[in-house]
Amino acid sequence: MDFDPNDAPRYLQGVEYPASKGDLASAAEENGAPGELVERIGTLGRPSFDSADEVVAELEASPTSG
Repeated sequence: MDFDPNDAPRYLQGVEYPASKGDLASAAEENGAPGELVERIGTLGRPSFDSADEVVAELEASPTSG
């Protein structure tokens, strides 16, 4: 993993929750997130999230690719 899941909130600034994975991935990309983080957000098991803390928890719990 080339990023720390705890860094995710800084790339999710401006997101209005609840937010879909697509909304989160788009915001992360616009905020300069590493490509791996953007991809991982798109593969998370939940369709939507109520907070950045939920995103971090899901990133920490989800298996890494590769």
